[in-house]
Amino acid sequence: MSDNILEKLGLTKEFVKAALSVKPFEDREDPITIDEKNYLPIEDQKRIRARLKKHKEFIIARFKSGIDPRTISLLLGVSEESVRSRLRRANLFNSSGPGRPKSVN
Repeated sequence: MSDNILEKLGLTKEFVKAALSVKPFEDREDPITIDEKNYLPIEDQKRIRARLKKHKEFIIARFKSGIDPRTISLLLGVSEESVRSRLRRANLFNSSGPGRPKSVN
């Protein structure tokens, strides 16, 4: 299906990947599967951090417009906790500290 859309736009998968700075998995220096390591390679971590830095205003604006952090994280392709931490830094969560909100009895 995506091939048809790209074809209608006159694009190729390789062109789109190059435009988005996505290296093919085979071209990476030391390809490792996530099963071997329980974390992303440093190259991917840097790319996600850069994406979050670029989209900080986007995250804040979408949250203020009523979109929940999970949806924002799906739009950007990052973890929900990454979005929540950016929102916490912007003082948009009224919490007294880390962890779950305390219930008032």
